[in-house]
Amino acid sequence: MTDFTRLTVVGSLRRAELVVPDDEPLGGLLPRLLDLLDEPSGPAARPLTVVRSTGEQLDAALSPGQQQLLDGEILRLVRADEAPPPPEVADVTDVVGSTFADRRGRWTPAARRCAAAVAIGALVGAAELVHPVPLGARAVAVAVLIAVAVLTGRLRRAWPALALTSAAIGLAVGAVHQEPVGADLLGHGWHFQLAPVAVGAAVVWALLGLGFGAGLRIRSAAPAAVLGAVLAILPVLLAAAGMTAGHAIAVDTVLAAIACGLLPWYALAASGLTGLDDQVMSGAPGRRGQVLRTVDDAYRSLTWSAWAVSAPLAVGAAVLITTHDRWTAGLGLAALLVTALRTRVFPLIGQRVPLWTAALVVAVAGVIAHQYLIGASGRTAALIIIAAVVAVAAGVELAEHHRARLRRLGNLVEAIAVIALPVLVMGAFGVFSDLMGAFR
Repeated sequence: MTDFTRLTVVGSLRRAELVVPDDEPLGGLLPRLLDLLDEPSGPAARPLTVVRSTGEQLDAALSPGQQQLLDGEILRLVRADEAPPPPEVADVTDVVGSTFADRRGRWTPAARRCAAAVAIGALVGAAELVHPVPLGARAVAVAVLIAVAVLTGRLRRAWPALALTSAAIGLAVGAVHQEPVGADLLGHGWHFQLAPVAVGAAVVWALLGLGFGAGLRIRSAAPAAVLGAVLAILPVLLAAAGMTAGHAIAVDTVLAAIACGLLPWYALAASGLTGLDDQVMSGAPGRRGQVLRTVDDAYRSLTWSAWAVSAPLAVGAAVLITTHDRWTAGLGLAALLVTALRTRVFPLIGQRVPLWTAALVVAVAGVIAHQYLIGASGRTAALIIIAAVVAVAAGVELAEHHRARLRRLGNLVEAIAVIALPVLVMGAFGVFSDLMGAFR
């Protein structure tokens, strides 16, 4: 569908208001303009040109849409040698201001509110730790806060909803810290006392889903919150059902790694982008605004989900890789490879940072835990080598054909790691040792 722009063109004799198509070059409109304005043609040495009120000459080869002509703009039809000079910007202040307006990462009202929300949650949690209240009163307070947050979000009061959600999260985290729910379910070792943290993470994700998903109506928040809560609480539930701590964490880590691989597909499906693409292919094009909103939803779904799986991957793989059992440690290593290599398909900073952080945590934990194999000096050397590899990978710009080879190698390693996950899980569960014992 062609859009139109209403313009006012002033000639030497007449003035006219006309509506022109946005996609037709101005050069094709000039003959009609000359007739409409009864403009004398003049000699060829003095061609006509169209200028804006600022003196900027328009390009006859470009359309009004390409030159961003505004509705109701006044243009003048003059001789090229009589055209006023174009404007010159020499004000450094204006340039600095326009550059700052386009710069990413600047302090905005949204950033101020996010920082304030974090501070609110931290202060409420600290107040709970300093002056704890009974568990029943805490639960009622959290329920009231999140209910009011959902209500204010439904009323399109974004900041009160965000502040109340942060307060509820801070109170819930403080409550879980004071009342370590299920502290003994995952054993008594230092790295198995994770049940209170898991319960707290599940509560936080549930509150985020209610506050942002149900309250502020952010579609991508609710499914990611469900995913984060399930992955956080699953080891505790499996341990409560009688599974050992190592096996429960192994199952959760494998599920988190599989979910990490499915995140791009989930983001496209949850946002409706795949359905919109099918709709366009069937001959029913959607509106540009709808397409842009759908793409934004896909990116937001990917970001929320990346944060949802990064914490279970970091904790679970770190616990697995620090054990002395070969199958379990191998499972942690495979999860590390899947996490690190899967970051290649995530385009945004907010999606890659949590996954790379999880991979770094697992790598450092593995090096430190296996000091008995490489010694103290070997541990230091391994950490330095990892740092050097990261520095080289971040600082070297390879040619495109070398990058293609590395991508193929990464795809191969990732495929091997994914295939190895179920095999290593069966080994960690003792399936192979039982089979060997059955045939002896």
